[in-house]
Amino acid sequence: MKAYSTFKQGTVSSDMQTGTYKLANPGTSTATYVKPAWTQYKVGKKAADTSAYADSVYKIDEAGTRTKEGDQWVHIYAYEGNAGANGWILASQLKAADSSSSSNNGNNSQPTTDKIADNALRINFVDAATGTPVKSMDYIKNGGTKGSTLGTLTNGVWQLGANDQTALQTQMNATLNALGYYPGALTVDQMASLAQGVLGSSVTISIQKGTKPIVDKAVQIQLTDPNGNLIKNVDYTNATAANGKTLGTANGSSWTLAVADVTAIQDQIVKALKGTGYGLNDDNKLTTDQQTALAQTVFGGQVKIQTVIPKAPEIGDNQVKLTFVDDKGTTIGSIKLTKADGESTVQNTIKTAANGNDPTAGGDISTKAYSALLRKANIKGYGIDGSKLSANSQVIKGATYGNEIKLSVKSVEAISLFSNIAFYDSKNSNETIGYLEDANGKRDTDSNFAKLLMGDPNVNGAVGDTISFSDFNKAISSNRLETIYYAASQWLGLPDKHHLDANDLNGTGASIFNADQSGKTIYVYKLSISAGANGDNVLSGSDFSGKIPFFGEDGNATVGATGAPVALKYSEESGTPHKYTLNGDNFNVKSLAELYAKNPS
Repeated sequence: MKAYSTFKQGTVSSDMQTGTYKLANPGTSTATYVKPAWTQYKVGKKAADTSAYADSVYKIDEAGTRTKEGDQWVHIYAYEGNAGANGWILASQLKAADSSSSSNNGNNSQPTTDKIADNALRINFVDAATGTPVKSMDYIKNGGTKGSTLGTLTNGVWQLGANDQTALQTQMNATLNALGYYPGALTVDQMASLAQGVLGSSVTISIQKGTKPIVDKAVQIQLTDPNGNLIKNVDYTNATAANGKTLGTANGSSWTLAVADVTAIQDQIVKALKGTGYGLNDDNKLTTDQQTALAQTVFGGQVKIQTVIPKAPEIGDNQVKLTFVDDKGTTIGSIKLTKADGESTVQNTIKTAANGNDPTAGGDISTKAYSALLRKANIKGYGIDGSKLSANSQVIKGATYGNEIKLSVKSVEAISLFSNIAFYDSKNSNETIGYLEDANGKRDTDSNFAKLLMGDPNVNGAVGDTISFSDFNKAISSNRLETIYYAASQWLGLPDKHHLDANDLNGTGASIFNADQSGKTIYVYKLSISAGANGDNVLSGSDFSGKIPFFGEDGNATVGATGAPVALKYSEESGTPHKYTLNGDNFNVKSLAELYAKNPS
């Protein structure tokens, strides 16, 4: 942790050293302290009631400034009279012992001895770094009366009126700029001290050396990248700009930027950042913290605003997002559609995505449209909700690019695209493969593999749903049937039932083969399949007789009420099978794939 100094020791000016002072208002409102108030833990007052010291004459031997409050404190000791109140006191609570013997020399020490008008507050400025007096000025409060405070106490917070803030900052700049001080915006603590100032008396404010206004009657906004590097500057001004005046207004401890200024500044920044790849944030709006920083900045000063690399918008200006929800409003899935050449409305874009079917048309056309859209959104088991069709249609008709619309759908029974699947070697139309091994080394009957494939979500949907050949390929891949192996005891074209089955491939231990296969010669086939539009390897029917491609020229098939049978024609990868004699290492294998990888006999 870093130590924090609550008090900065200053220099006692020559005027202080030679002057003599009395308490300005002795009593309970004027106390002296062992150490400046609230600067040292558990160190309190020296004299809580100074009524008894009204006639004592004091000299000053120390001076300094409280870090947080910025007010000047001095240490006094009795030069004449009772010394019981010797200690630290606010400099503004002293008065000259003989006011007729001192005058304002234009570079006032604190406290000054000039007479203060009844409707004025004398502000004694001290250097924040050294505690050295800089200058004094009298601020006239029109209509003010002696003994009243410059500001008001509201809900426990001392506040300055907006007119006083503006006038004070203007007068302060006029008074101090020539001396190399540019006060800028009053801090909350400074405003609280000034607000508590009593007309006819004085307060002390610490100030820092500054620099001349960066731009005349404007706020320079330095736009930086996320690493703090300057991108460019924006100079902002408005009709009420005056050097030293804050851009915003203070309300107690909070700062506010006028709505008109927020809008104008955002517009300027957005224009300035165009083409740079940076933005205020994802929606190009000033954050609350950024508005506060701007509000506290004075005209003639500068402020840094950090930019970000904004995220790409979720929905582009040429896109529409369709989100599908169930009857409870739960999101099922969504799809973004992008405007194509020749499409002038969102409705055109949606119709194109629905394979030319208008979802607002009603009847079978709407059913087909929703089926196509849900398919594109990769949503299965849902279809058109007739009770919500009218409401959905109104939403679609009112849709515009760059926005999201929500469409209600309902759960429907999922039906497989297929009623039966037969596995064939393309070189043998006489019989199905019967017993095979998938790409993971799993062996089973072709009928069991068919059941797995028919149940895959990629080839299931509602009646009327469109399923493409690419969906079929996903189902094949997810079930590891894109590559398969089988074994036969004879060459293709010879009598049926020459394929090895579960009884031949039920070995235990080191081999997949039954012991009675030892020494025999077999042929191992490696086959693969990948469907395509109008392809001849996925055929309608349970055999080769029809030879009609299941997936048409558009590459699609439609889910029917009962499914359809198909025949899968797998192709041999090497063109010919591998021949092996099952002895030694050839017999002791864990899969047909392992045997196929060996050199054939």
